[in-house]
Amino acid sequence: MGVLLGCSQVASAKTLEGRNFDEAFGVLNDITKCIGCRKCEWACNDANQLPTESLKSFEDKSVFQTPRRPDANHVTVVNEYPPPAGWPKPLFVKVQCFHCNEPSCASACLVSAYAKEENGAVTYDPWRCMGCRYCMIACPFQIPAYEYNNALSPKVQKCSFCFQKISKQGGVPACVEICPPQSLTFGKRKDLLVLAKQKIEASKDFYLPYIYGEHEVGGTSWIYIANKPFSELGFPTLPSTPPKELPEKIQHGVFKNFIPQIGLISVLGLVSHLSSGKDDAQAPNTQSGPTTPLQPHEEPPAAPIPNSFFTPGVFVLMLISLIGFGFGVYRLIFGIGAVANLNDQYPWGIWIGIDVATGVALAAGGFTTSALAHIFHRSEYETVVRPALLTALLGYTFVCLGLSVDLGRYYNIWHPLVPSMWSGNSVLFEVGICVSFYLTVLYIEFLPIVVERFRGKVNLPGNHAKLNSFIESMLDFAEQTLRKVITMFILAGVVLSCLHQSSLGALMLIAPTKIHPLWFTPILPLLFLLSAICVGFPMVIFESMIAGRSFGRKPEMSVLTPLSKYIPVFLAIYLFFKIGDLFIRGVGSHLIDGSFQSTMFIAEITIGVVLPLFLLIFEKVRKSPALLFTAASLVIFGVAFNRVNVFLTAYTPVYKVAPYFPSLGEIAITVGLFSGLMLVYRALVTIFPVLPAEEIHFERGKTLCSAK
Repeated sequence: MGVLLGCSQVASAKTLEGRNFDEAFGVLNDITKCIGCRKCEWACNDANQLPTESLKSFEDKSVFQTPRRPDANHVTVVNEYPPPAGWPKPLFVKVQCFHCNEPSCASACLVSAYAKEENGAVTYDPWRCMGCRYCMIACPFQIPAYEYNNALSPKVQKCSFCFQKISKQGGVPACVEICPPQSLTFGKRKDLLVLAKQKIEASKDFYLPYIYGEHEVGGTSWIYIANKPFSELGFPTLPSTPPKELPEKIQHGVFKNFIPQIGLISVLGLVSHLSSGKDDAQAPNTQSGPTTPLQPHEEPPAAPIPNSFFTPGVFVLMLISLIGFGFGVYRLIFGIGAVANLNDQYPWGIWIGIDVATGVALAAGGFTTSALAHIFHRSEYETVVRPALLTALLGYTFVCLGLSVDLGRYYNIWHPLVPSMWSGNSVLFEVGICVSFYLTVLYIEFLPIVVERFRGKVNLPGNHAKLNSFIESMLDFAEQTLRKVITMFILAGVVLSCLHQSSLGALMLIAPTKIHPLWFTPILPLLFLLSAICVGFPMVIFESMIAGRSFGRKPEMSVLTPLSKYIPVFLAIYLFFKIGDLFIRGVGSHLIDGSFQSTMFIAEITIGVVLPLFLLIFEKVRKSPALLFTAASLVIFGVAFNRVNVFLTAYTPVYKVAPYFPSLGEIAITVGLFSGLMLVYRALVTIFPVLPAEEIHFERGKTLCSAK
């Protein structure tokens, strides 16, 4: 056991947050002294109550044939590497959590399950954990491992630095205590850095003049010296800047004193006020004008669909949903690993890339049409607001359902709402809170439609008839109250959407060394927001035409054609920022390097942006139902393609063994969720006045009622 109690010189280790870890504990690992006995592995498992065998069983050297990484049952491993020229024996490298001074895992965690302690340890609290595995995405060393086959209480496993032991006077980590050749030295980090430099200075011809962990990602509690380049010993090449610096700067900048949010609400409120005067001046003098959730008292332009709910297509959707539900139940019973191909290299798959990231983006029609009709007061588009609102409401609801399948501890999904668990540094916390609030806003915005459906129609039979007047009075009260406050919720919905749509892009900024340069950019949040705005109206067009075909209705081209003229403008803005960013960052050469990533990037831009932009320039395309549907579908495909690329294609783990491909179970659950959404949509439009009534024909800027 090597324990360093003090040195006279001081090596500064100030963190970005101003915390000084000079006095924190650390370990100096002299790789040249390790004999590969693996006793540290046994001691670690024993100290952390992990599955272990006898100490003698760890003498097995066959494990060195393949490099290993820490996993859920082994949070410390030793690997063997060829010696440098002239060195008589192989080198052995012990791998465990590095206990960063500026831990990205702690910054990423939305419920503060990780903490950097004053004594240098990065600790983990499984009770707080939701099992989102964002910490695994964030870790630049790819250390945290997950218990994928634990269905009830899975944990993220990593070296705890024997926190409880070193917190006591004279306590040292179990691995240091058992190390026979004293290749591990425990002490104050500042003293370990001095000792490492002294060793290097005393044997200049032997050691490399470099201390790994002194500056990497802001410095680590575990530091290394060796006689061979660290890149040849399995160590990742990392910058000195902590990965969490960029996302935290964006996070704190966007939410500093809530000035940006208040400013955006104020601007939108002013725009709404100025636009409302212009809209009122142009409005026809009639009582049968277009009705919105802001005006549930007027004659509605929408009505429940009289079509039968059950059709052959509905039965197919029900079967698909049932299969997905079955896989979901199987996952809840036997754990994520029993259904998904997720692993410690790829902790996120299509449940995040498609079900969450893409699902949230495709629900953007809710806030874009709401802004157009209710803030900019373009009343001619009122007819598409309700369907877009319902699509958004269901989209976010099913995103939460999909997220429940992906979360290891789904029963802790409420933890981000507990103030004591809040993590202001976490981008995922902002996404979670904003999505929760926005989903609540969507349900409130849908309430006027519910009130409209039942007001004046309450007719309870028998003894319950005496409640009719009371229920009607409550519906009247709800109507009057909603009319007074709904504008506030509309403004809040638009602002909340802008926040979390952009923050979805900021999620991957915490993994700069794992994301391909074609997608990793400081303006990724802006690109995500712009692409969400781009897909809002195409999604409305797509949904309107699908619903029309399903219910045997004519396409609402009098509304969809003028709505589509905005799409090429938004696409052009997005393309300008997307391509401009590549060349400003100087990574345009990656477009022609022939890699899989370059092919996917070019396909994403060509199919999802350039082609629909070109098509929608032409009025002929915008007036043709078939061509307009095709162009809208291309935009939707492009945004979905982008989300998959950012979260899956662009992501390359530090230690890649095999590529990720979704399992049958993952695909079944994803497809099942989309099928379930379509079923619920069909059910709700047959109950509530969401789609335009067939006897009402809409023209640009006015409403004409004609009986058939």
